[in-house]
Amino acid sequence: MAGTGFPPDTRLTYRIAETWLLVLLLAFGYATLLGLLLQWAFGWPWWLALFAPLVGGALVYLIEGGTVLPRKLPIAPADPVADHRLVAAVDRLCALAAMDRPKLKVIDVTWPNALALRLPGRKPTVAVTRGLLDQSDDERLAAVLAHELAHIAHRDTAAMTVALALSTSLALAPMAILAPLMAVEVPLCRAARWCGRSWTPATEDDDFPMPAPRKHSPGRLALLTLTVVPLLGLVRAVEFLLLLGLGVVLLPPMAILAIPAAGIIARLGRYRELAADRGAAELTGQPAALAAALTALDADGPVIPSKDLRGLRTMSSMTIVALPKDGEDTGTDRLSRLVDRMMASHPPLAARLEPLAQLSRDLGREH
Repeated sequence: MAGTGFPPDTRLTYRIAETWLLVLLLAFGYATLLGLLLQWAFGWPWWLALFAPLVGGALVYLIEGGTVLPRKLPIAPADPVADHRLVAAVDRLCALAAMDRPKLKVIDVTWPNALALRLPGRKPTVAVTRGLLDQSDDERLAAVLAHELAHIAHRDTAAMTVALALSTSLALAPMAILAPLMAVEVPLCRAARWCGRSWTPATEDDDFPMPAPRKHSPGRLALLTLTVVPLLGLVRAVEFLLLLGLGVVLLPPMAILAIPAAGIIARLGRYRELAADRGAAELTGQPAALAAALTALDADGPVIPSKDLRGLRTMSSMTIVALPKDGEDTGTDRLSRLVDRMMASHPPLAARLEPLAQLSRDLGREH
């Protein structure tokens, strides 16, 4: 970048450096744990696993150009003609902030939100939803875009993107190991339903609809029940035992590492949002517009379809307003609420609106 019109934030710089240090420690801590498990299981030298973070990082860069945006959502580069409001607004703000224009992506969904992403060595990306473009006036759209550009100028997007990728990989690593066993569930249940049984896979979802149990004559049904079904039951019992054993071995150590990674994201995330709010309001000179945009985005959160929430769940800590949780993921007891507050990647809306209101008052006195 040629420069930046956003004021520096020393506290944010310290937190970014702290995040990079903790990310490296966690990445190589995970690799050490993986190496010890491989040494115990296969006798391999444990230190070979120390190359895992480097290999994993290389794979992230190779897959889809390192964009790390979810594949399940319809995402395309901004069209200079169809999305001229977006392109023009970003060009104006980048000229005002003396920074290069990032890549622009549009997520083709009806609900409004925006996020900024960056992998080290890659050009940053600002992604906005079609809903944001359709529902925001020019002032609110500029305020949201200035907020995302502030993240890029503050250089916190790279730290958050890498920390998020690490946290997600730690959480999903056990699933990657258990996935081959879990994949057996669907064909087993299909075979059982062909035999007239109404088995339901433990991993059932919309991608694997189950046929209705097949109807057979009484004699044939009895023959299948005495011959094929016991074999299927034996295979399924072995599968569950293997899943239980591997789960007991893998899940606790992965959780020990994944929880600190989530804490890293929360600690940096809450402060960086306040810093980006402040930077965007100072750049545009319209803190009230940003406050109005944040209020509207927060109110629109509950209308996001569940399928879209699942697609963007891993990116929730990167969006300008945190995505709501599925009802099944929301705890109601005191401990759950405490954990939610501690691990929240965004400050409460009220904590964001008050500094913007104060900045509006300060700007009013100056004029």
